[in-house]
Amino acid sequence: MHVYLYAPNAELIKRWQTALSITVRSCDSFAAISAKTHDPGALLVVHWSALQPEQRDRLLQNDAALIALVDHPTAEEGEALLSRGVGGYANTYIQPELLPQVVETVARGDIWTGPELMQGLLKRLLARQSPVISHAAEWNLSAREQQVLGELVRGDSNKKIARQLDITERTVKAHVSSILEKSGVRDRIELILTLSGQAPSTITTQEQGYEI
Repeated sequence: MHVYLYAPNAELIKRWQTALSITVRSCDSFAAISAKTHDPGALLVVHWSALQPEQRDRLLQNDAALIALVDHPTAEEGEALLSRGVGGYANTYIQPELLPQVVETVARGDIWTGPELMQGLLKRLLARQSPVISHAAEWNLSAREQQVLGELVRGDSNKKIARQLDITERTVKAHVSSILEKSGVRDRIELILTLSGQAPSTITTQEQGYEI
């Protein structure tokens, strides 16, 4: 897969090129990057905030993989873009060590987004679908684990769950670990997706944003 970068700002291109250890090619005009949209073997990394609405629409009608880097990411925009086939959504000035992870994830056909957006998306997902708490019986969860699960599916942190249930964070972590083990998933993101009936293996996020 060939990776192409586009941003009107030359400093941004230089920043992205430095962060990526793989061979990338920069496009010096929108016409050049849009010419790659129908190449299924291309991955486009674009400064989304610098595009006009008609340019964005053109890039969304493509066969190439697309990563949109924006100056001020929001859950609403991220959800809209991911629903239209964008493979990656992140901050324009994402940490240099994370950009290669974004590209690698999207290149293999998965979705990448940051922890804040992911948490927002999961909350929106759960707001549209009632959590399947019947899984608690299937997984043989204890009464306390069921309470922790009820708080966890709202996207709350371990600290907030501990405060809500009047227990220590260490105890919350122990219960969460037990829930993950009994449910057979790797982390709380997969757990929430499983409860919502979604495929758990297609979305990647910056794991530092979540506590086990």
